[in-house]
Amino acid sequence: MHTKYSYIQPRKKRILSPEVGLLISFFGLVFIFIFVMIWYLSMKIDMYSDLKLKFSHETEQIKYQTSLIDSEIDILQKSLKKSTSVVEHNLQLKNSIENLLHIVPEKITLSKVEFDEKKITIYGSTPSKDIYNLLMLAPLRAIFDSSFTNFYLDDNGWYKFVSHNSMDDNLTIFRNR
Repeated sequence: MHTKYSYIQPRKKRILSPEVGLLISFFGLVFIFIFVMIWYLSMKIDMYSDLKLKFSHETEQIKYQTSLIDSEIDILQKSLKKSTSVVEHNLQLKNSIENLLHIVPEKITLSKVEFDEKKITIYGSTPSKDIYNLLMLAPLRAIFDSSFTNFYLDDNGWYKFVSHNSMDDNLTIFRNR
């Protein structure tokens, strides 16, 4: 009789035991999970790279549009300054014309006035040279640095005149004296 050293029945030895199968399935699931996570993360990275590129293009467009708007603002500001300057110049011109018309006596009739940067030329008619010299020439000489007048006898007995008045020390005739 044989003596038995074991109380259990021996089992057949297999290459793939349930423990090894469980271990292989576990590692397979972990490998599949890692592969799916890598695929998911690479898809997200690509999506965010595209989104980053899209936002980068939008940022460049906004910067370009902003530069266009800034240049338009500069143009508008220059136009505003220029129009303000024109308005101020026109206001000065209006005031100068009003001042000139205030010094013209009732007996003298103006037919034309020409303004230039440094001079003014006045055309008109007067009953006599003395009335012009007394009532008109004195205020003009008080305003301008040089003033001279040419007279022409008209058919009706009045004198037509051309008065040339200029300033030497200023660039404009609209200065305050």
